[in-house]
Amino acid sequence: MKSVTIKELFSAMFLFEIGNTILFAHGISAKQDSWIAVLLAMISALPLLYLYIFLYNTYNINLTEILKVSFGKIIGRIISIIYMFYFFYMAARVTRDYLELSTSSIFPLAPIKIIAIFLMIVTAYFLLFDISVTLNVANILLPFFLSLISIIFIFAFTIPGYSFSKIFPIFEGGIMPVLKAAYPRILTFPFGEMFVFMMIFPEIKCSKDLFKYSSLVYLITGILLAFNDINIISAIGVKEASRVNFPFYTVTRLITLGFLRSLDSLYIALMIIGNLIKIIIFAFAGLKACQSVFDIKEYKFLIIPTATIVYALSIVTAESYFIQIPVELPIMALYVHVPLLVIVPLILLIVYFLKKVINSCIT
Repeated sequence: MKSVTIKELFSAMFLFEIGNTILFAHGISAKQDSWIAVLLAMISALPLLYLYIFLYNTYNINLTEILKVSFGKIIGRIISIIYMFYFFYMAARVTRDYLELSTSSIFPLAPIKIIAIFLMIVTAYFLLFDISVTLNVANILLPFFLSLISIIFIFAFTIPGYSFSKIFPIFEGGIMPVLKAAYPRILTFPFGEMFVFMMIFPEIKCSKDLFKYSSLVYLITGILLAFNDINIISAIGVKEASRVNFPFYTVTRLITLGFLRSLDSLYIALMIIGNLIKIIIFAFAGLKACQSVFDIKEYKFLIIPTATIVYALSIVTAESYFIQIPVELPIMALYVHVPLLVIVPLILLIVYFLKKVINSCIT
């Protein structure tokens, strides 16, 4: 039964896109032009978003079912298994980001495994219910989330030495650093990650305005992340933004409001809301993929094993987090995200039109 409203989907998409994304200064390799790289990637991602929604509207089934229809059951299942593990890995990746931030900055004395177990318990609890529950919670929390971000952005202006002059000169190193920062890394993270919603679209009551609301999420996210980059660079400069692991947190720590030494509590609330929504959605997509691959009527008995897998992956990879980040992100963007988020959807589109042409010739 379709139980998700377009408003709930919009809220979930927005929190999903921001999730762990706001932790970083995206495109900082382009230095003070990083915000331009974000906007460029956002604009370029709109056709990709249209492709995702076109495929769903064409078949009216989720991604794994589309794969089986397009490539046949055997090949479709094999590719679906790849996506299943990809979704589980991404859930673990978001968990890992939160764990590292928590233990290195916010809760330095807290055991990383305890925090991970807490996240997995909450994730498993939400997965017990229909996905509409998670999306409804996202809809309720969105105004609160936006209020917290607004407070941090506004009061960042009070940081000593804050100056917009730090984002100039524009294109000092030419256009190439901006293009290299935008493609494929920012294009795929965070914008390409919207692909996961192809597992959720069938739950929507009315998909008439799906592209309209989804593209609005892209536009707001792109502008927000671009301003986040401007805010970070204006507050701490390009060199410091490039050096620290979580520049948004560094900026938050520098804000002082009278008796408040920093806005850590607001930051913690932001991270819990955004990361949990993202973890739950990725885990749900993995469960639905597993259900499709093995033709299981009910997937809830797989929730505990799923939470265990995500927990294990997040703990194992967290041990070498800061060593992996500079190496892993570019490699993942080019050799994993691009094939799964760009190339496969394009192949699905080609297959659709080829079948359409063949069928028209036969008839």
